[in-house]
Amino acid sequence: MKYYENGFVAQKVKAIHRELENIQFPYHIPLVENEEPHILKQFWFEGKSAEYKRFEHQQLSLHAIEKLHETCEVIPWAETGILSTYRLEEKWKRRFERFIHHERELRRLLKSNYDILVNHASYALGLMAQITVPSEKQTILHGDVVHHNVMLRGEDVKLIDFDLASLGEASDEIILWLHRVLPHVQYEIQPLVNDHHYLHKAQEKLHYLFFPNEILRECLFYLKLSDRQKLSCYPFIQSIVYDWMKNYDSFARQIDTLQK
Repeated sequence: MKYYENGFVAQKVKAIHRELENIQFPYHIPLVENEEPHILKQFWFEGKSAEYKRFEHQQLSLHAIEKLHETCEVIPWAETGILSTYRLEEKWKRRFERFIHHERELRRLLKSNYDILVNHASYALGLMAQITVPSEKQTILHGDVVHHNVMLRGEDVKLIDFDLASLGEASDEIILWLHRVLPHVQYEIQPLVNDHHYLHKAQEKLHYLFFPNEILRECLFYLKLSDRQKLSCYPFIQSIVYDWMKNYDSFARQIDTLQK
């Protein structure tokens, strides 16, 4: 059971689940009907969160995400009025603007790495603006494919928490999934693309991965924490920045190879 302060989000999530139930979509957890507009009830699923460093968990999560995207063939998501449109580039531009706006605090956190991250982000946004990518048919996007929103029990997989679900291009969600997974595999993208066929759908957008999305997101979240919380979070921020810097050159070469 989940309580939503925002009743609109609760109704959106309920409507998504009803649409998925109507087609007997097996990768979500069905609702328990209730009359409370702010409460979502679902049947219990005894499972564990995916571990994105594990190949089989990558495979299962991508399979469920792919099947979710394919529901556009039977559900006219754009016509339901349930979903707002997701615009990845605009979202990242706004995130980058907030990062620049908080330069003083973030310089204290990141030291000289602040400028490096700004340069990487600016470069990536420039590439995204310059390179024309073919448009795709829009479909439902889960919107938050972090590991704990993928529940596993053996080979049974469920996607949970559709709060951020939206209408958009499947390749954008694949890019967001890659951003989540790459830190767990030392930014070795070539093996991922070779092993998982669905990643090829985002082939034209691999340069989006130059944008240090996860780092910017975590740094901006860090600023909202209390002083005590910041102390415990500080080593995590430093570690993800260090890993990005250490692996960036190899990572960039792999992307260049994959896009040739």
